[in-house]
Amino acid sequence: MKNGKYYRAIVFLAVFFMTASSSSSAVSGGVTASYLYNLSNFTGIVPYNWTKVSIDQEKNEIYVISNGSVSIFNERGMEIYRFSDDSDIGVAADVAVDKDGNIFVLSYRGSSAVITFSNFRGEAISRVELKGLPSGLSEFSPNRIIYREGLLYLASLGSMRVIVTDVDGNFKAVYDIASIIGLEEDERADTGIVGFSVDREGNMLFTVPAIARAYVVSPDRTVRSFGKRGSAPGRFGIPAGIVADAAGHYLVADTLRCVVMVFDKDFGFLTEFGFRGTGPGNLIGPRELAVDNGSRIYVSQLRRRGVSVFQISEK
Repeated sequence: MKNGKYYRAIVFLAVFFMTASSSSSAVSGGVTASYLYNLSNFTGIVPYNWTKVSIDQEKNEIYVISNGSVSIFNERGMEIYRFSDDSDIGVAADVAVDKDGNIFVLSYRGSSAVITFSNFRGEAISRVELKGLPSGLSEFSPNRIIYREGLLYLASLGSMRVIVTDVDGNFKAVYDIASIIGLEEDERADTGIVGFSVDREGNMLFTVPAIARAYVVSPDRTVRSFGKRGSAPGRFGIPAGIVADAAGHYLVADTLRCVVMVFDKDFGFLTEFGFRGTGPGNLIGPRELAVDNGSRIYVSQLRRRGVSVFQISEK
């Protein structure tokens, strides 16, 4: 149910016709979320729709990928640079930033995925070729790239597979997510994952909307999961993006309920924020999440609402 335009249409209609009441106050739980601003340029809020967001954790700069272009925002949420389609790079689908501020651009030339190592301006330096892949992975087609501690995580959300390489593209590991979480092969195509991220310990985080479940998979393939379907606080309607902040909280966006939920390290529900509406701090169909080292949460959403930024704090 999740793939492509069909999934987008179902989610849009569900959010549009949802009749639950809106509120901008969070449920009490020892954590507060304060709305700060939306990512903007000199003409105002940038009206993104369900865009991908990546963070330069050293500089706290924000990278937003939309319609093949990459915009860079400073930690105050103002756009400072942009680069677009390049003949050496192709159409950007996602980016990851290393500790020195260099960029790995995941792009497509036709139907083929390409990874380009670029400088901070998006100017190509070299091509990263995947080497030593096991048989059966030659046609692997990622749509998410993440840099973490000298490794690249390449995720194919639809096929539910993740390949890990070093920064030169040398194969390190493959994770068959469908198999790891106990799905049958014939369930793979109709399931898929959403919101793939990697925390500071190298754990892979993602949600499976079809079964209303969030997962944390460790490098040794240990699986932990949480979530129950429902409309009450802390329950999952259509779970989407998931990240972990520096304090160990898990944050999960719910596209249907129009909230971001906060859980503790043991998956205990703490609070939720956003809620459907058009006011500052409200959310419409939130999907992708990103978090920086200062526990600022970046939330992409529908209806050209752009990327909203919140500060997570302990009470």
